[in-house]
Amino acid sequence: MGVCVSGTRDDAYRVFEVLKTTFPATEDTAEHRPDATPPDPSLGHMVWSLVIDTTGRGATVPRSTLEEAVSVDLYGTDPELGWVRDVLESAFGIAGEQHVSGEHEMELRLRLAA
Repeated sequence: MGVCVSGTRDDAYRVFEVLKTTFPATEDTAEHRPDATPPDPSLGHMVWSLVIDTTGRGATVPRSTLEEAVSVDLYGTDPELGWVRDVLESAFGIAGEQHVSGEHEMELRLRLAA
């Protein structure tokens, strides 16, 4: 399932760490640490992406905090979106939510609270 975070590198890292901890199989699917090079401010917002494996969900969801509110776009099946949404709500809190239904996959946009 796809995850895109729009925000700072550090906040993206915090979101990815929560997901990697909760869905341990994700560690094998991609290098999740955002690039340590600071982005060029003239480029505007940065979007960080990760593909996660939702099989083998861990029992505990770590709490975390963000420096500022971030947008998270999720792409996947209905059950996957529900699992990841619940994890992000437990870890950060959700300030806003929108979703788009597709034939086989759905898109969910969350605004995580700072």
